[in-house]
Amino acid sequence: MLTAISLPLAACGGSAGSAAVDASSPPDINAAKEQAEQFRTAGMPDDWINFGEFYQSVCDTYQLGCNGFAVQGVNRVDTDMSSAEEIAAFKNETTNAPMCSDIGIAFGQVAETEGVLLNYTPKSAADLPAAYKAHDGGWVATAVGVISIMTNTDVVPNPPRSFADLLKPEYKGKVSISNPVTSGTGQATVFSTAAALSKNKGQFDLDAAMDYWAEFYKRGQRNEAEFSAASFERGETPIRLAYDFVNIQAANLVKDKGIHTENVIPAEGGVWQPSATMCNKKTEDPDLAKLVLDHTLSKEGQLTFAKVGARPVLYTLGKLDVPAELKANWLPESQYVNVIQYPDDSWPDPSVVADRWENDVLTAGG
Repeated sequence: MLTAISLPLAACGGSAGSAAVDASSPPDINAAKEQAEQFRTAGMPDDWINFGEFYQSVCDTYQLGCNGFAVQGVNRVDTDMSSAEEIAAFKNETTNAPMCSDIGIAFGQVAETEGVLLNYTPKSAADLPAAYKAHDGGWVATAVGVISIMTNTDVVPNPPRSFADLLKPEYKGKVSISNPVTSGTGQATVFSTAAALSKNKGQFDLDAAMDYWAEFYKRGQRNEAEFSAASFERGETPIRLAYDFVNIQAANLVKDKGIHTENVIPAEGGVWQPSATMCNKKTEDPDLAKLVLDHTLSKEGQLTFAKVGARPVLYTLGKLDVPAELKANWLPESQYVNVIQYPDDSWPDPSVVADRWENDVLTAGG
């Protein structure tokens, strides 16, 4: 079974990319214009924290003269990958390797260890704490989310509102979660319970989290079906744990179809968890990659994330004002009273979480 750091091999033939480029130098706008004609990303679909509009904003802000960065357009091609698969692609692929990817924050440390990152740090990254950026450049936090519970209330009229509720018999076989072995969202789900169920408020307790999920599996609460918008609408996967902004977007999409939902932060709380953008040291488009990292922490770039329910990382650090009209799509602030900031300078090692999940949690399910 794939673990968070035993990365799949997918080596391809081709050139060595731009490994020899001076990664620390400022981006060359003229070079970026050429690179914007065609490039690849991974795990950055248009609707994930509004990356479609974000990349268009890169194009407009730096006057790159592109025709737009739509996924199906002539410029940007995006491939769906997990965080672990993205790191493997950075490491093993040469031709057609992704320029940049979205990654679960804890996997940033794995990418650093694997040595796959572009050695470039935006000047504005000085505003970020150590846990929100790479030590030597290559990834920065983008927007922050908290794990929430979304329920199709047409199918489940008495929706769960806490982690404790999710263990009740009435929700057996109904709860969808992502895989923590390979997925950043899955790791975030574990981290959320490590914060929410800790005996020491404001601290992480992985033991408490693993005990909880072992009981969850033992009781058969997980829905083993593949979650999709269609399966949620049909009521086949009626309860999902995911980032609040992901569930906000999903709820908005089905609202027009007459599907009723509830989306809540678990009553016990959770932890603010950033997604991050990482860029490939072997990319053939290094100047464009640098502009992407720069724009990620710009006011314009940060506000694109706010439009879809995600909280820009600079906003959560008190360094950015978000207009009220953009906040209108967020969950109420009152739901976040028990949500904590991550207390340390580095996130738990994803491989440790993956190993414990396989050994302590999955075995409990029989």
